Amino acid sequence: MEEKKRRLLTSQDPAAQGPDPAGASDGPGAGESATDFARSAGTPKPATRVKPLSKVSIGWRIVVPAIAFVILTCGQFLNTNDFFPLGSLTQYATAKDLNGTVNSTCIEAQFPGEDEPRRLGFNAATVGIERGDVESQLDRVIAHPELLQSVADSYIRLHPDEPKPETMILCRTTTQLKNGLAVGEPEQTTLAKWEVR
Repeated sequence: MEEKKRRLLTSQDPAAQGPDPAGASDGPGAGESATDFARSAGTPKPATRVKPLSKVSIGWRIVVPAIAFVILTCGQFLNTNDFFPLGSLTQYATAKDLNGTVNSTCIEAQFPGEDEPRRLGFNAATVGIERGDVESQLDRVIAHPELLQSVADSYIRLHPDEPKPETMILCRTTTQLKNGLAVGEPEQTTLAKWEVR
């Protein structure tokens, strides 16, 4: 009984202590159950039962990676980034000629009373869309400049205190490189123009 009190006070695992080194008790004492006696004798604990996964848990663990694999495979064969981040990610897969050119798509707007178009930030906070999202479908926007109307609408919605643009201009700047460094002023080309309605 004294040994049991000592173990409770020290919070020690009886199984970790092994059999009673003193051999003070050869069986359950007064007020001590058979289980307590077995623990004090160093009997190993029974193994914890592991609950098997349900059919639903197994199913989604198989289906989700399978869908991701199919999308990733389609993105590779179609060579598109429309399924980002499971597309081909070609923008990160090409080497750059250190003496070549660097193209960058830009967006401008002509406002009433201003002589020159104003360059706008090509991001979601300014025109409601990121530059990369437009570059990924650049041919489509050039073929259908009316798509710039949605860019103008986003600008008007995001800047209610600013004047409404009269014309949206999709442009491209081309920078010449020499040994990896930019030389000269970038050349600008107009890709598409849309009169805002």
